[in-house]
Amino acid sequence: MKIFTDHREVSEKSHGNVYAIGNFDGLHVGHQELLQQTLRISEEMMKRPAILTFDPHPREFFAPSALPFRLATTAQKTRELASLGAGLCLNQNFEKDFSVLTPSEFVRRVLLDSLRAAHLVVGADFKFGYRQSGNTDMLKELCSQLGIGISVVDQIRVGSETASSSLARDHICEGEMSSAANVLGRPWSVEAIPVLDNDIYSFDLSYYTKIKNGEYAVRIDGAPLCATLNELGDGQQFLSVPSYLNLRRSSSVIIEFAS
Repeated sequence: MKIFTDHREVSEKSHGNVYAIGNFDGLHVGHQELLQQTLRISEEMMKRPAILTFDPHPREFFAPSALPFRLATTAQKTRELASLGAGLCLNQNFEKDFSVLTPSEFVRRVLLDSLRAAHLVVGADFKFGYRQSGNTDMLKELCSQLGIGISVVDQIRVGSETASSSLARDHICEGEMSSAANVLGRPWSVEAIPVLDNDIYSFDLSYYTKIKNGEYAVRIDGAPLCATLNELGDGQQFLSVPSYLNLRRSSSVIIEFAS
């Protein structure tokens, strides 16, 4: 998968894609449906399926001192997007100049001039432009004027609630990992480097959204384990497991929360 970090870097030979647009934190079942629609449309149009996402997350940009809330690192998200079939990812650097683009400027400068997007796929709750002043109705109108196709994907329900990254975070904060897995479509997983101390491996999960203190069933390198999560305040949180696993301490591992 080709990866870019600024819309102005995208070369002419990478123009004309079908773009799914969003933050895609956690890649929950709603995101997955949006990506499936993107793949279907790109196949019909004989275009490359592509992703336009943002880093840092706009929420981090506007509130840098807030507690961490991410469900996945940028590297995790990029790998998962590639595994789902995306052929190109524009991981747009969300900085001051980009944040003040009006809805019209975003569509004209980014989607038309830089990307020459053939078609867009967005969720029904998609907001864009300065202070999130643009919505899907405005996007449809702007795209119609400029000859860009657009599809709006309905939100997906999980039980009685709408699938969202916020809903997954709420479940994780309460230690409800099975419920979080229902929203995500798979068990929640994190990536961290093990630190060995007194026969215990410790993993710093402070980058991620808040996790409730307690015992969890996890899988590390495919091995089922019982792990303990301790929150130390100020967003610091560490997961501890017994040291009988043979882990390379210089390499990050994937930790999957089974329950």
